Amino acid sequence: MKNKITCLLAGVALFGATANAEIVLGDSLSAYGYIDMALTDGDGSGTTTTSVAEFELGFSFAPAESPFSAVAELSFGSADVEWETVTITYAASDALSFTAGNILTYQGFEAYDATGLYQFSYSGPDGNSLYSATYAVGASADYSGSVFDLGFWVGDTDADPDTGDLSGDMSYEYYVSYNGIENLSLNLILADDPGYDTTNIWASYDFGDFTFAVEYIENDFVANNGEMSYAGIEVANVAEYDAMMFMLYKAFGDAGLTLRYTEGSVTVGGVEGDYDKFTVSPSYAFSDNVFGLVEFSTEDLEGLDQDTAAVELIYSF
Repeated sequence: MKNKITCLLAGVALFGATANAEIVLGDSLSAYGYIDMALTDGDGSGTTTTSVAEFELGFSFAPAESPFSAVAELSFGSADVEWETVTITYAASDALSFTAGNILTYQGFEAYDATGLYQFSYSGPDGNSLYSATYAVGASADYSGSVFDLGFWVGDTDADPDTGDLSGDMSYEYYVSYNGIENLSLNLILADDPGYDTTNIWASYDFGDFTFAVEYIENDFVANNGEMSYAGIEVANVAEYDAMMFMLYKAFGDAGLTLRYTEGSVTVGGVEGDYDKFTVSPSYAFSDNVFGLVEFSTEDLEGLDQDTAAVELIYSF
């Protein structure tokens, strides 16, 4: 579970100074957040859907003379309200920290929050994330060095006891990142959960106005316990899926362009199907706080084609 306390508003290539935006409420307390609005055409029919996709509000408490700090984030979605990061962290040194609470997964180049994405959708089918975990309650130990970052998380599991005697087991994640070459990040994440096993490898490289990224992910689910959706149809009993993602982002001053291609396979009920997706997403930063993009995606899952379009506007603070 990745400790993203210090980089919640990630995606520096997209937001610049806004990535560090916050409202100082006191000597040790600050607030931050964003509003995410979107218009989507999810089936290529021309019928659009508008929504306030999310309003997120976070508070960070970090006394200057204390090794302890805390973060609490509330996400107000279109249908519900839920806690995201809710953590207490002890900084044993400048490099080593220990965190407990509701923590985000280590998995993924594509960030959980809209402010960290280079486009509107995720690379998975129907715009879904390919990652097997999001937030869960547990504890982590994180080390940040000049060459390597290391992380270990142990905690709660969402595995269904009905699929076996899993209720007493714990979930684990292991994280290694190599940052010894300037502008290059190499990452390996392994997840060991009673409901799934995940291998996630990704790399990114910044070269001038360009960002290059490649990612591989493989998920094996216990007792066909995975779920996904495609073309608005919920698909259960997913036994396995794996995918490769390639992304290129080019900045043009305040504007940008994302090109992304994903290919992989999904195994449902013992039947394997091929999947591919291509995304084009131009974007523009209207100010330090306001960012917008347009996305066009085409995807295919074993002959079932789907074209989607989206317009997104984000205000961050």
